[in-house]
Amino acid sequence: MKPKFDINNPIVKLGLEALKKQTKIALETSQDVEKAIMPIYAIPKAKAHQKPKRKAEQFGSGVLFTIKENYFILSTTHLFEAFDGYALQTGFGDGEQIEALGGERFSSGKIENPYSNQLDATVFHIQTELSQKLKNLALGMDDLDLEKDDKKTKSIYLASGFRIKKSNTTGNQVYSKREAFPSIQVDKDVYEMYGIDNIRQIITSYEDDILVNGHWQKSPKPKGFSGGGLIKTEGTDALSLKSAASPKQKLKGIITEQHREKNNKPGILISTNINVHMSLIFRFMPELFE
Repeated sequence: MKPKFDINNPIVKLGLEALKKQTKIALETSQDVEKAIMPIYAIPKAKAHQKPKRKAEQFGSGVLFTIKENYFILSTTHLFEAFDGYALQTGFGDGEQIEALGGERFSSGKIENPYSNQLDATVFHIQTELSQKLKNLALGMDDLDLEKDDKKTKSIYLASGFRIKKSNTTGNQVYSKREAFPSIQVDKDVYEMYGIDNIRQIITSYEDDILVNGHWQKSPKPKGFSGGGLIKTEGTDALSLKSAASPKQKLKGIITEQHREKNNKPGILISTNINVHMSLIFRFMPELFE
């Protein structure tokens, strides 16, 4: 649904100009966090009377993270439950061979319905050898935004992941394309409208229609983004025409679900605050924080 405002109104024009300027800064900021987002693959089990499947399929996305030489994939519970018992695989999506990963999973709880607004967080502790190339991409504590947002500014956020529509596999090689869509955090009334906790979860706007170069177009469906990263661009302010000073990417959350516009409710993207994932690691591996 196209927002009900006149894009020719001088005040609206000024606001759109500020948003466009800050969005451009966010998209051009060094991808120090975005590079750690990976596609998650698995070879699904065949249904009854079907031949065994040999081709890996993309289920969603995940974020590589490390602390004290331990490596993790930060993702969602509903995604991992979808391929429970399957071999987890990931890769660069650039045609190289995918890597099979073994390990243990820490989760916030079983998800009965992925669209139920339940807390949806999983940390996969990798316990098999990881290639040095993947290790080099993993984020550290300094790449996380663990602080409360400054209500005086509206930072530009990037929702980043791998859409299933853009993924393909050939043998044990994967071809995927990581994408990032800019947005801003919604106001408090939208949290209340959806009944969502604004401490442990983050809502960013994701309307059915987006404005591109003065024209409205349909926004892409982010199927496959579950487990991807919600990236905050520090230094940007959607309400300001000033150039950002040394903008920097920080991981703010892990994407869990999308709600399309319905019953006069705006379209949104829900993410779990990264603090939840850190609390899971602390709960099961407290020695890493000593």
